[in-house]
Formats: sequence, structure tokens, C-alpha cells
Amino acid sequence: MKEQSDSLVTLIHDAAGQVGPVAGIDGEMMARRAIRHERTRRGVIGGAVAAALLVLGAAGVAWFTERPALPALLPWVQASSEVRSDGLVFEVPDGYEEFNPVGDPMWGADPVVPDEDDMEEVAHAASWVAVAPAEDEPLAGEQAGNPVTEVDVPGAAAARWSWYEPQYGSDSGYWQRGPGDGDFVGELDVELDTGTVVRLTMSLADDETPQDTFERLVRTVRVDGDPAEPEGPGSTGQEDLPLLESADVPESWERGEFHGLAYAAPGDWAAADGASAEHPTDTLLLRRPDGKAELQLAVVDRLDYLAANREAGPLPDFYRFELAGAEASTVLTERFDGEYRAYIEVRAAGGSSYTVNLFGFDGATGLDDDLAALLGSLGLTGASTDGPPAYDALDPADPLLQDPPSDWEPVTFEGLDLTLPRELKSPEGMWGIWSSDSGDSWEELAITLWDVEGYDPPIQLADYGYRYEPAGTTRGVVTVGTSTDTAVPEPGEPGFLGTATFHLTADGRRAVEIRYEGSGATEERWWQILASLDAAGLTSP
Repeated sequence: MKEQSDSLVTLIHDAAGQVGPVAGIDGEMMARRAIRHERTRRGVIGGAVAAALLVLGAAGVAWFTERPALPALLPWVQASSEVRSDGLVFEVPDGYEEFNPVGDPMWGADPVVPDEDDMEEVAHAASWVAVAPAEDEPLAGEQAGNPVTEVDVPGAAAARWSWYEPQYGSDSGYWQRGPGDGDFVGELDVELDTGTVVRLTMSLADDETPQDTFERLVRTVRVDGDPAEPEGPGSTGQEDLPLLESADVPESWERGEFHGLAYAAPGDWAAADGASAEHPTDTLLLRRPDGKAELQLAVVDRLDYLAANREAGPLPDFYRFELAGAEASTVLTERFDGEYRAYIEVRAAGGSSYTVNLFGFDGATGLDDDLAALLGSLGLTGASTDGPPAYDALDPADPLLQDPPSDWEPVTFEGLDLTLPRELKSPEGMWGIWSSDSGDSWEELAITLWDVEGYDPPIQLADYGYRYEPAGTTRGVVTVGTSTDTAVPEPGEPGFLGTATFHLTADGRRAVEIRYEGSGATEERWWQILASLDAAGLTSP
């Protein structure tokens, strides 16, 4: 993870150097914040890096302020070819060749395909087209504030597209530009009759009329009459994996249950600060007394290693294990530089998905036996398929609220009133973010405002945590937990993470999200900040 973070910092600095300084923005601070908020998405890769959207302002962006009407015949190559992918049929420009960087087909202009022995480079092209499941990710252009256009795609239940520029410079935000991104990226989401949404992406470099080119592509799209549907979660691909045997659970181990997943761990392993059964979070961290091993449990939306094994080919040291009631139960093991890693993924049939990670540090021994016993302890309870509890069943947050100290400063953000510690400052050019960073520790509070269009689903509340309705809100959920991503300086040490989502309207289409995290953040401060919230200014005329 550290090597990936260092690469991301370098990439951001390089990109900033290409476009020149942006007034009021600290490049080092911006790079570190990008790492902290990095989110994973399965995208088409073509040599591109996953993009991180940083919200900097409220104004929208416009690619063409006065676009001319499209000509009857666009300047498009005459010998375009028809291709199929993920349930769609469409045409690609002449000269676009198929290549497969990660197992999924892409089409690009003069793609660069490295030798099989080249482990440093993946196949890529300056301009390319690809299709992949959207996986509930919003259109990047929509997040950047660009227009969204609804279109008719033959055979589709619905379709909409937008675009973005993968570079610095917009008022409302920018996309970090990766080596496989062009000057313009267009995305078309197509909803199939099955309810699956697939995304057609076109990345264009050095195109004088990129939006025209992308719209021409959109007009060729139709739903495949005999599609090969994208593999859904029910197709695991694990039946051909070698079986890893489990072992009986030692009597000294203690059993527990985590959101429908039964497990056991050595009796002297203790929950890390802030991560215990007392908090209904979606993560749990247990640590060995000598600090040389730990167990991490989490409820997740996607089983990444299982998906990678299915999409990109067999993974080394990847096994299945037997677990009653599971439609997926796998484990990936790694050993390097005296460290031990075991990544367990479980999905209940028709229910929740979990990751259980066993990590060993500094030459920790005996973890193969611990892994076998851990696998033998796992089981699925009725809660794994019960679904989320009703909002009213959540515990109220009010008993946990604390008055903020008298020396804290009042802050108003777009009509939202709150009180914050004096050391939390909003850097110039960073909209909705307050932070402090001493080098050894850091804190950050970020606020996001939502005003969702009618064709999009409302903002969802977490199905775990505490219910809380400060002034000006209709309902809200607060969570308390930890995240190893917030650690400074060691990734293995967890930092505090608190999140809150509040609906400002009964339909949930206007909402505010607050995220408080960092190695210097504390649960006490989180409840003090929440106690000071007043959203009446957000909803008043």
C-alpha cells in the first residue's frame, strides 16, 4: 500500500508540474488527501490509473458553452467495425484494434502491447473504448458538475451519458489524470432489461471535436439480442480452486459473531481501540498481545480477489474452503519479507459479503495453524441473510452526545452551523474540508452536500450505527469505527473514523454527509462536533 501511495503522490506532483501551479493549493497536502480518500472501482484500465475526485467548489463546468448543431454527417471514419461486449453492440472507429490488458476486451488506436515477460507495463492505447459493469458508481462527469443527457438506446430500459476532462483546472472539481487517460472521457450508462447497468467508456486524446466523436459512438449503441451477460455475483468461479483444509478450534479461543458471521480468535487477542462489539460498525480489528499479528473483519460490497481470479485468470496461492450456507468461500495467502497475509472472502447465499484478513508482522510464527483454526471457526448465522434493521430499531445517538469545549470556534458552511476545534482549518481552495496536520498525526473533517435529481436514487443511510436528527434534518445515521487507511506513520495502526449522513428532505434527495477521521481524531471529539450541528440554514428559504 505504501508503494502505491508513493506512486500516487509522484503522479499528482508530475501532473501539477505539467499544468502549472494552481493558486491557493498545497500540492503535498493535496496528494496526501487524495491517498486518504482513495476509493476502488472496477474500471476499464488500458494503462489508466483509478481517478480520485476532489471537490473544490460549487460552480459547474462546461465543455462547450455554445456548441454548434451537429452536422448531418460527422467526420467519422467510413470503415467502422461493429463489436460486442457486456450485452452491448456498437461500432468502433477504423483502426481501433482489440486488446486485453486485464482479461476484458478493449479497442484502441495503435495499442501498445508489451511482451509477456514485461511485468512493468500493461497494454494501453492513447484513445480507447471499453465496456464494464457500472457497479452503482455515478457518472464521473455528473460528479464533476457536467450535464447528463438521457438518450434512447435500442433494447435498453434506460440510458444516459456525461463526460469529464481528466486534468486539473475546473472550479467544481478535477479528475487526477492517469497515463492512460486522454484529453476527454465520455461515459454512457445503459440499463438492460435485467436491471444490470453497463458502462461504455471512450477516452480520446488529441481529438479536435471529442464530444462530437463520443456522441457519434453513442448513436451506434444497441443492446445485444443474444448477449453474454456480465457475470453476476452468483457465478463465483471457485469450483476449480484447490481445497484448503480447516482445523478444529482450540478450547482457549473465544467465539463471537460479526453481522451474521460466526468466528473465533485466540482468547488473549484484544479489540483495538474504538473497534469492539460495543459499536455497531462494519469493521472489527483484533490484535495479538505482542502486536505481531492481527485479525480484521469487515462487511463489504464486493469480493475483490474472487472477482480478480474470475476476470484476470488464476491467482497464485488462492484456495477454496468449505463453509455451509456460503456461495463463495476463498482464501488467498502471501508471504514476503518476513510478513504473512491471508485474505479470506465469504459471501452468504443470497446475503452479506465479508472479508476476514489474518496478518502477521516481524516474522510472526504459527499463523498457518491459526489460519486453519480460523477457517474451521467460521459459520453463517441467520443475520447474514436477514437484511438491514429498520431505522427506528437503531440505538439513538442522543445519550452519547457531548457539549463541545468553550474554546472551539463556530463555523458556517453553506447554511450548516457547527463548532470545531481551533486547530482544524479550511485550507484555501479546499471546499468543505477542515484539517490539521502536525506530521506525526492529522485530523480531517469533510462535508458533502447532495441535491439529487429525480431520475437518481435518493442518498442512502447506513443500516448500522446510531440514529440522530439534528435541527433541520428529517433523519440521519452516525457511525463510529476505525480505519487502517488513516494511520500515520504505520499503516497497521488504526485511526478513528466517524461518518454521518443526514436527510434534509423526507425523500432523501437533499442530504449532507460528514466524515471525520485521522490518527489524531477521537470519538469524544466526534460526538462533540455532532452535538453542535444545526442544519436549519440548509433547508430554510
